[in-house]
Amino acid sequence: MKKWWLLLTFFICWNITGFALFDIRLAQNATATIPENISGIISTAPNITEILFALGLEEKISAVTSDSIYPPAAAKKTKIGNFWQPDIEAIIAADPNLVITLGFPLYPQQQNLADRLRRIGYTCLTVFNTEQIDDLFDAIKKIGLATHTQQKANFLTAEIRNEIEHMVLLTKETGKVRVLYVVQREPLRVAGTETFINEMITLAGGENAIGPTIQKYPPIGTEQLMLCKADVIIEPTMGQRNSERLQNNAVEYWSRYKNIPAVKNKIIYVVDDDTISQLGPRLHKGVETIARCLKPELFETPEQ
Repeated sequence: MKKWWLLLTFFICWNITGFALFDIRLAQNATATIPENISGIISTAPNITEILFALGLEEKISAVTSDSIYPPAAAKKTKIGNFWQPDIEAIIAADPNLVITLGFPLYPQQQNLADRLRRIGYTCLTVFNTEQIDDLFDAIKKIGLATHTQQKANFLTAEIRNEIEHMVLLTKETGKVRVLYVVQREPLRVAGTETFINEMITLAGGENAIGPTIQKYPPIGTEQLMLCKADVIIEPTMGQRNSERLQNNAVEYWSRYKNIPAVKNKIIYVVDDDTISQLGPRLHKGVETIARCLKPELFETPEQ
Protein backbone atom coordinates (compact mmCIF):
# COMPACT_ATOMS: atom_id res chain seq x y z
CA MET A 1 0.00 0.00 0.00
CA LYS A 2 2.86 2.30 0.88
CA LYS A 3 4.35 1.81 -2.61
CA TRP A 4 1.11 2.90 -4.23
CA TRP A 5 1.08 6.11 -2.17
CA LEU A 6 4.66 6.78 -3.20
CA LEU A 7 3.78 6.28 -6.86
CA LEU A 8 0.70 8.47 -6.54
CA THR A 9 2.72 11.19 -4.82
CA PHE A 10 5.35 11.01 -7.59
CA PHE A 11 2.66 11.24 -10.28
CA ILE A 12 1.03 14.28 -8.66
CA CYS A 13 4.38 16.02 -8.18
CA TRP A 14 5.38 15.28 -11.78
CA ASN A 15 2.15 16.83 -13.08
CA ILE A 16 2.42 19.85 -10.81
CA THR A 17 6.03 20.32 -11.92
CA GLY A 18 5.03 19.98 -15.55
CA PHE A 19 2.33 22.63 -15.13
CA ALA A 20 4.77 24.88 -13.27
CA LEU A 21 7.31 24.64 -16.08
CA PHE A 22 4.65 25.63 -18.60
CA ASP A 23 3.69 28.56 -16.41
CA ILE A 24 7.34 29.59 -15.98
CA ARG A 25 7.94 29.53 -19.74
CA LEU A 26 4.93 31.75 -20.19
CA ALA A 27 5.93 33.90 -17.25
CA GLN A 28 9.31 34.60 -18.83
CA ASN A 29 7.33 36.71 -21.29
CA ALA A 30 4.27 37.61 -19.25
CA THR A 31 5.48 37.53 -15.60
CA ALA A 32 1.97 36.39 -14.68
CA THR A 33 -0.44 33.59 -15.43
CA ILE A 34 -2.48 34.30 -18.56
CA PRO A 35 -6.21 34.44 -17.69
CA GLU A 36 -8.31 31.54 -18.93
CA ASN A 37 -10.98 33.87 -20.31
CA ILE A 38 -9.45 36.73 -22.26
CA SER A 39 -11.93 39.60 -22.41
CA GLY A 40 -9.84 42.72 -22.87
CA ILE A 41 -6.65 42.74 -24.96
CA ILE A 42 -4.56 45.83 -25.61
CA SER A 43 -2.12 46.02 -28.51
CA THR A 44 0.76 48.48 -28.30
CA ALA A 45 1.96 48.12 -31.90
CA PRO A 46 0.39 47.96 -35.39
CA ASN A 47 1.84 44.54 -36.21
CA ILE A 48 0.50 43.09 -32.96
CA THR A 49 -2.92 44.50 -33.87
CA GLU A 50 -2.76 42.79 -37.27
CA ILE A 51 -1.89 39.45 -35.68
CA LEU A 52 -4.81 39.72 -33.26
CA PHE A 53 -7.24 40.43 -36.09
CA ALA A 54 -5.76 37.61 -38.19
CA LEU A 55 -6.41 35.24 -35.28
CA GLY A 56 -10.08 36.27 -35.17
CA LEU A 57 -9.79 38.18 -31.89
CA GLU A 58 -11.38 41.44 -33.05
CA GLU A 59 -14.18 41.32 -30.45
CA LYS A 60 -11.71 40.80 -27.60
CA ILE A 61 -9.51 43.79 -28.44
CA SER A 62 -10.15 46.65 -26.01
CA ALA A 63 -7.76 49.21 -27.44
CA VAL A 64 -4.93 49.72 -29.93
CA THR A 65 -2.41 52.40 -30.84
CA SER A 66 -3.46 55.31 -33.04
CA ASP A 67 -1.12 54.07 -35.80
CA SER A 68 -2.94 50.73 -35.99
CA ILE A 69 -4.83 51.34 -39.23
CA TYR A 70 -5.02 47.84 -40.69
CA PRO A 71 -7.36 46.14 -41.05
CA PRO A 72 -9.77 49.11 -41.36
CA ALA A 73 -11.75 47.91 -38.35
CA ALA A 74 -8.68 48.57 -36.18
CA ALA A 75 -9.09 52.30 -36.73
CA LYS A 76 -12.43 52.16 -34.90
CA LYS A 77 -10.97 50.74 -31.71
CA THR A 78 -10.27 52.84 -28.59
CA LYS A 79 -6.79 54.41 -28.76
CA ILE A 80 -4.04 54.31 -26.12
CA GLY A 81 -1.57 56.76 -27.68
CA ASN A 82 0.76 55.92 -30.53
CA PHE A 83 3.43 53.27 -30.89
CA TRP A 84 6.23 55.61 -29.84
CA GLN A 85 4.36 57.12 -26.88
CA PRO A 86 1.82 54.67 -25.45
CA ASP A 87 -0.37 56.29 -22.79
CA ILE A 88 -0.27 54.18 -19.62
CA GLU A 89 -3.25 56.03 -18.11
CA ALA A 90 -5.35 55.24 -21.19
CA ILE A 91 -4.28 51.60 -20.93
CA ILE A 92 -5.32 51.40 -17.28
CA ALA A 93 -8.64 53.10 -18.10
CA ALA A 94 -9.36 50.39 -20.69
CA ASP A 95 -9.19 47.80 -17.88
CA PRO A 96 -7.37 45.06 -19.85
CA ASN A 97 -6.56 41.56 -18.66
CA LEU A 98 -3.80 41.17 -21.26
CA VAL A 99 -1.44 43.79 -22.70
CA ILE A 100 0.82 42.73 -25.57
CA THR A 101 4.00 44.75 -26.12
CA LEU A 102 7.10 44.62 -28.30
CA GLY A 103 10.47 43.59 -26.96
CA PHE A 104 12.73 45.03 -29.66
CA PRO A 105 15.91 46.56 -28.22
CA LEU A 106 15.22 49.29 -30.80
CA TYR A 107 12.11 50.36 -28.90
CA PRO A 108 12.94 50.68 -25.17
CA GLN A 109 9.73 52.64 -24.52
CA GLN A 110 7.77 49.43 -25.15
CA GLN A 111 9.84 47.50 -22.62
CA ASN A 112 9.57 50.33 -20.11
CA LEU A 113 5.79 50.32 -20.51
CA ALA A 114 5.60 46.57 -19.92
CA ASP A 115 7.79 46.83 -16.81
CA ARG A 116 5.62 49.60 -15.34
CA LEU A 117 2.40 47.72 -16.03
CA ARG A 118 3.72 44.51 -14.51
CA ARG A 119 4.81 46.33 -11.36
CA ILE A 120 1.23 47.47 -10.77
CA GLY A 121 -0.25 44.05 -11.44
CA TYR A 122 -1.19 43.92 -15.12
CA THR A 123 -0.53 40.86 -17.26
CA CYS A 124 1.84 41.63 -20.14
CA LEU A 125 3.06 39.42 -22.93
CA THR A 126 6.20 40.60 -24.71
CA VAL A 127 6.79 39.42 -28.27
CA PHE A 128 9.26 40.22 -31.09
CA ASN A 129 12.50 40.09 -29.12
CA THR A 130 14.55 40.24 -32.31
CA GLU A 131 14.03 41.73 -35.75
CA GLN A 132 14.05 38.61 -37.90
CA ILE A 133 11.28 36.90 -39.86
CA ASP A 134 11.36 33.83 -37.61
CA ASP A 135 10.42 36.11 -34.74
CA LEU A 136 7.11 36.81 -36.48
CA PHE A 137 6.22 33.13 -36.39
CA ASP A 138 7.33 32.94 -32.76
CA ALA A 139 5.13 35.94 -31.91
CA ILE A 140 2.09 34.39 -33.63
CA LYS A 141 2.68 31.18 -31.67
CA LYS A 142 2.98 33.00 -28.33
CA ILE A 143 -0.08 35.15 -28.95
CA GLY A 144 -2.02 32.08 -30.07
CA LEU A 145 -1.04 30.29 -26.85
CA ALA A 146 -1.90 33.25 -24.65
CA THR A 147 -5.30 33.79 -26.29
CA HIS A 148 -6.19 30.10 -26.66
CA THR A 149 -6.19 30.28 -30.46
CA GLN A 150 -3.33 27.87 -31.12
CA GLN A 151 -5.03 26.15 -34.04
CA LYS A 152 -5.64 29.43 -35.86
CA ALA A 153 -2.08 30.50 -35.10
CA ASN A 154 -0.71 27.31 -36.66
CA PHE A 155 -2.87 27.80 -39.74
CA LEU A 156 -1.84 31.46 -40.10
CA THR A 157 1.85 30.58 -39.84
CA ALA A 158 1.51 27.83 -42.45
CA GLU A 159 -0.37 30.17 -44.79
CA ILE A 160 2.33 32.87 -44.60
CA ARG A 161 5.12 30.33 -45.13
CA ASN A 162 3.35 28.85 -48.16
CA GLU A 163 2.91 32.26 -49.78
CA ILE A 164 6.56 33.12 -49.22
CA GLU A 165 7.69 29.77 -50.63
CA HIS A 166 5.63 30.45 -53.75
CA MET A 167 7.43 33.77 -54.23
CA VAL A 168 10.84 32.15 -53.68
CA LEU A 169 10.10 29.51 -56.32
CA LEU A 170 8.98 32.21 -58.74
CA THR A 171 12.12 34.33 -58.43
CA LYS A 172 14.92 31.82 -57.77
CA GLU A 173 15.62 30.92 -61.40
CA THR A 174 16.74 34.42 -62.32
CA GLY A 175 19.94 36.17 -61.19
CA LYS A 176 20.32 38.13 -57.96
CA VAL A 177 19.60 41.85 -58.13
CA ARG A 178 21.58 44.29 -55.96
CA VAL A 179 19.15 46.35 -53.89
CA LEU A 180 19.57 49.58 -51.95
CA TYR A 181 16.64 49.99 -49.55
CA VAL A 182 16.61 53.59 -48.32
CA VAL A 183 14.86 54.32 -45.03
CA GLN A 184 15.66 58.05 -45.06
CA ARG A 185 17.60 60.54 -47.17
CA GLU A 186 18.84 63.19 -44.74
CA PRO A 187 21.14 61.82 -43.47
CA LEU A 188 21.14 58.94 -45.92
CA ARG A 189 20.25 55.78 -44.00
CA VAL A 190 19.62 52.32 -45.42
CA ALA A 191 18.49 48.86 -44.33
CA GLY A 192 21.51 46.78 -43.37
CA THR A 193 22.02 43.05 -43.65
CA GLU A 194 20.91 42.28 -40.06
CA THR A 195 17.29 43.31 -40.64
CA PHE A 196 14.08 41.58 -41.64
CA ILE A 197 13.98 43.89 -44.66
CA ASN A 198 17.23 42.28 -45.79
CA GLU A 199 15.59 38.86 -45.38
CA MET A 200 12.65 40.03 -47.51
CA ILE A 201 15.05 41.26 -50.21
CA THR A 202 16.70 37.83 -50.27
CA LEU A 203 13.36 36.01 -50.45
CA ALA A 204 12.33 38.29 -53.32
CA GLY A 205 15.37 37.27 -55.37
CA GLY A 206 17.73 40.09 -54.49
CA GLU A 207 20.79 40.82 -52.39
CA ASN A 208 21.57 43.81 -50.23
CA ALA A 209 23.89 46.22 -52.02
CA ILE A 210 25.31 47.26 -48.63
CA GLY A 211 27.67 44.78 -47.00
CA PRO A 212 27.82 43.88 -43.30
CA THR A 213 27.44 46.91 -41.01
CA ILE A 214 27.59 47.55 -37.28
CA GLN A 215 24.20 49.24 -37.20
CA LYS A 216 21.00 47.63 -38.41
CA TYR A 217 20.02 50.78 -40.32
CA PRO A 218 23.38 52.47 -40.92
CA PRO A 219 23.97 55.96 -42.26
CA ILE A 220 26.15 55.83 -45.37
CA GLY A 221 28.30 58.42 -47.10
CA THR A 222 28.66 59.29 -50.78
CA GLU A 223 31.68 57.02 -51.26
CA GLN A 224 29.92 53.95 -49.85
CA LEU A 225 26.84 54.81 -51.88
CA MET A 226 28.81 54.94 -55.12
CA LEU A 227 30.63 51.70 -54.36
CA CYS A 228 27.46 49.72 -53.62
CA LYS A 229 26.57 49.52 -57.35
CA ALA A 230 22.88 49.07 -56.67
CA ASP A 231 20.80 47.75 -59.57
CA VAL A 232 17.56 48.87 -57.90
CA ILE A 233 16.81 51.62 -55.39
CA ILE A 234 13.69 51.29 -53.26
CA GLU A 235 12.27 53.99 -51.01
CA PRO A 236 9.22 53.71 -48.72
CA THR A 237 6.36 56.20 -48.89
CA MET A 238 6.54 56.65 -45.10
CA GLY A 239 2.77 56.98 -44.87
CA GLN A 240 2.48 59.63 -47.58
CA ARG A 241 -0.20 59.03 -50.22
CA ASN A 242 0.74 60.99 -53.36
CA SER A 243 2.75 58.17 -54.96
CA GLU A 244 3.21 59.88 -58.33
CA ARG A 245 4.68 63.01 -56.77
CA LEU A 246 6.91 60.91 -54.50
CA GLN A 247 8.13 58.88 -57.47
CA ASN A 248 9.02 61.99 -59.48
CA ASN A 249 10.76 63.48 -56.48
CA ALA A 250 12.83 60.32 -55.97
CA VAL A 251 13.95 60.21 -59.60
CA GLU A 252 14.99 63.87 -59.38
CA TYR A 253 16.82 63.38 -56.07
CA TRP A 254 18.84 60.36 -57.22
CA SER A 255 19.73 61.89 -60.61
CA ARG A 256 22.82 63.44 -59.01
CA TYR A 257 24.36 59.94 -58.68
CA LYS A 258 24.49 59.01 -62.37
CA ASN A 259 27.19 56.35 -61.95
CA ILE A 260 24.94 54.10 -59.86
CA PRO A 261 23.40 51.48 -62.20
CA ALA A 262 19.92 51.96 -60.72
CA VAL A 263 20.06 55.69 -61.46
CA LYS A 264 21.60 55.25 -64.88
CA ASN A 265 18.86 52.80 -65.86
CA LYS A 266 16.12 54.68 -63.99
CA ILE A 267 15.18 51.71 -61.83
CA ILE A 268 14.01 53.63 -58.80
CA TYR A 269 10.84 52.71 -56.93
CA VAL A 270 8.83 54.40 -54.20
CA VAL A 271 6.65 51.73 -52.60
CA ASP A 272 3.84 51.74 -50.08
CA ASP A 273 5.75 50.51 -47.06
CA ASP A 274 2.67 49.41 -45.11
CA THR A 275 3.50 45.73 -45.74
CA ILE A 276 7.29 46.13 -45.67
CA SER A 277 8.10 48.32 -42.69
CA GLN A 278 6.69 45.98 -40.03
CA LEU A 279 6.75 42.27 -39.28
CA GLY A 280 3.13 41.17 -39.58
CA PRO A 281 0.73 38.69 -41.17
CA ARG A 282 1.03 40.48 -44.54
CA LEU A 283 4.74 39.70 -44.71
CA HIS A 284 4.31 37.68 -47.91
CA LYS A 285 2.74 40.71 -49.59
CA GLY A 286 5.76 42.76 -48.63
CA VAL A 287 8.04 40.17 -50.23
CA GLU A 288 5.91 40.32 -53.38
CA THR A 289 6.08 44.13 -53.43
CA ILE A 290 9.88 43.96 -53.40
CA ALA A 291 9.94 41.16 -55.99
CA ARG A 292 7.84 43.27 -58.37
CA CYS A 293 10.51 45.99 -58.14
CA LEU A 294 13.40 43.59 -58.73
CA LYS A 295 11.92 41.37 -61.41
CA PRO A 296 8.82 43.04 -62.86
CA GLU A 297 8.91 40.82 -65.95
CA LEU A 298 7.85 37.85 -63.80
CA PHE A 299 4.57 39.59 -63.03
CA GLU A 300 3.68 40.77 -66.52
CA THR A 301 0.50 39.31 -67.94
CA PRO A 302 1.20 37.56 -71.26
CA GLU A 303 -0.51 39.19 -74.22
CA GLN A 304 -3.44 37.25 -75.61
